[in-house]
Amino acid sequence: MILSDNGDPAVQNESVFLTPEAEQEKTEPAIMQFIRLFRRDFWCWIIAIQKLWWLFAIFPLLFACIMFFIRTMTTTNVYVSNCGLIRQEIKDNRAGILPPGYVNVQRSIIMNLFKSRAVLEETIKRLSLPYTAEQLYNNISVKAEKNSDYYFVSASSKDPTISAALANTLADVFIEEYKKLIRRNLEDLNDSYVRTQNELEKQLAEQDERMKKLCTENNLTTIEQDIAFNNQRLLQVEDQLTRASSTLDSARQALYELQGELANTPEEVVTHREKSTVADDELIKAENQLRAYEQMYAKSNPLLIQQRDLVKKLREELEKSKQAEDAGEGDADKKIVVSRNPAYTQILVAISAKRAEITTLTNDIKLNNDNAVQLRARRELLASVHPVLRQLEADISQSKDQINNTKAQIATIHSFLDRSFSDISIQELAKAPTVPLGRKRGIWGIIGFVLGTFMALSIILGCELFNLTIRSNVDIEQALRLKTLGMIPMLKQAYRADYYSALQTMTSNGKPFFSQATPDHPLLIVFAPNKRSDMDDKIKEEFCETLKIRLGCKYVVISPIQEEDISAKQMPLLINDYLYQFTDEAPKPGKDHTVYFKLDDLSFISPLADEQIQRVKTAYKSISLIVWDLFEFELHRQLFAEIAHNADLTIIPMKYAQTSKLSIFRILLFLKSFHVKNIVGFLYNVNNKHYNKVTL
Repeated sequence: MILSDNGDPAVQNESVFLTPEAEQEKTEPAIMQFIRLFRRDFWCWIIAIQKLWWLFAIFPLLFACIMFFIRTMTTTNVYVSNCGLIRQEIKDNRAGILPPGYVNVQRSIIMNLFKSRAVLEETIKRLSLPYTAEQLYNNISVKAEKNSDYYFVSASSKDPTISAALANTLADVFIEEYKKLIRRNLEDLNDSYVRTQNELEKQLAEQDERMKKLCTENNLTTIEQDIAFNNQRLLQVEDQLTRASSTLDSARQALYELQGELANTPEEVVTHREKSTVADDELIKAENQLRAYEQMYAKSNPLLIQQRDLVKKLREELEKSKQAEDAGEGDADKKIVVSRNPAYTQILVAISAKRAEITTLTNDIKLNNDNAVQLRARRELLASVHPVLRQLEADISQSKDQINNTKAQIATIHSFLDRSFSDISIQELAKAPTVPLGRKRGIWGIIGFVLGTFMALSIILGCELFNLTIRSNVDIEQALRLKTLGMIPMLKQAYRADYYSALQTMTSNGKPFFSQATPDHPLLIVFAPNKRSDMDDKIKEEFCETLKIRLGCKYVVISPIQEEDISAKQMPLLINDYLYQFTDEAPKPGKDHTVYFKLDDLSFISPLADEQIQRVKTAYKSISLIVWDLFEFELHRQLFAEIAHNADLTIIPMKYAQTSKLSIFRILLFLKSFHVKNIVGFLYNVNNKHYNKVTL
């Protein structure tokens, strides 16, 4: 619900006249607000072009004639001669005997060589022309098809003979420079191969030195022979080890058997006894030997078992002998003769021989093991050196091959350097032309026509761009961000229906606001023109009468007086004394519903306050609408804004094609600084044809 500044309810929705663009404008930068002023209706551009159509009739023809005349006066007859050159495949290239690495000259380099400074200066020198290289460059052109090897050299001059001589001489000089270029390329290629050869020879020397060092460090002659000899020796040593190990095992087994046999052989034998004590001696000896074996061997040893059996047997025989002696069967006192057993001595000799053999075999095995370890280490060394040596040999062989190939390539290049050849030759010499080159005045005329059209269009669009007058609701709503109350066309007899229909539309657009006006709560409506020329009193009166008829409400109009002298008729209707509280009764309006307010000195000395302005509603409570027609904005800005601030609706009138958007923009900024709300605008005196085209 709109509340007027004095607290009275006005309308139900406070933002009824605030567009979404106006809400967005609160956070919009100032520069963007200014740029928006250049928005306009699309039909404005069309109408601007239609209005200045004569520029399209004058400027293109004028510019075309000027360009045609300038081309005619500033150009003279020019003769052009063409010389044809063809690029053929080199015979050596077809035969495949060109130097390796040679690359044909690229097309772009050839095109640049035609116009190089060396070619141009040599051509000028041969023809003794009064040209500089830059001047000749502008008179020479070279063309070639994309996939063709045919080149056209064109030379232009005012003299046909000189143009032909220029083309032919330039072609000759080019071929000479082209040969030099090929020779320089071959020399560069030769230098590259020489550098490569030197690097390869240096690399080969390093590889040879590395080979010699490797052979010296590892005592090598020929790697394959050294590997075969070492493997053969290793096989022999391993075979000897195998045989020695087998013989050693046999000798140890024989020694073991001899030791067993020695244990069973008596060391002495009895040849004669006088008394039978042999059995006791043998038992004692056998028991002593058993104890010795028990200390030396395990329980399951055959010698130990055999010795136990022998002791047991001797004990049994001794027991039988004693039993026989007790029975008186044996000889009691016999003499015994004991001697060394020859078999026992022979076994001892055999054992000593076997032990000597075992010692010899053990020493041989140790020596062969040491030899085998050395041979295996040598084998591993040879295995690790072999791939390195083979790679070095391959690298040396490759380096030698590369050096030989490089020498052959250098020799081929030298044979080419001894000759002078070119794959480009002159196919057709230039001839002196008889007809000059066209000056293309028609094209220049067309260019002038297009330039004139562009100039005319630029002038029209530029004039329209900087035309900031208000001519449509787009200027009001999008450029100024104001709600459009309506657009009123010019009052003409043929368009009277549009005129009064526009007035009805204005009252309909403001109906949500105007319909709330009652005598108990009158609405204060302010007309706030930038200049008095922007306000048409007749439009104001007819708008008020339309409101009166449509809404059935009374109204009073407060009109400004700017003159110093007030007529006797206006003096009783002056509202100044009432506003400044010099009187308690406001003047009653006349038949024309009008009272007056004078912008006098008191208004500047003591501008009206809010309470004084709100007294107007108190004075005319029986009237539903109070229309205050303000003075010109520049006369008193502060009072202008104060009255608008206290109004329930502020209407800014704008005259078609005269009121400036920039001036209205300044008013809006000033009014918004005073927090004036419910600001609307309307456009009047609109051209009738324009009125029917612009968006309503």
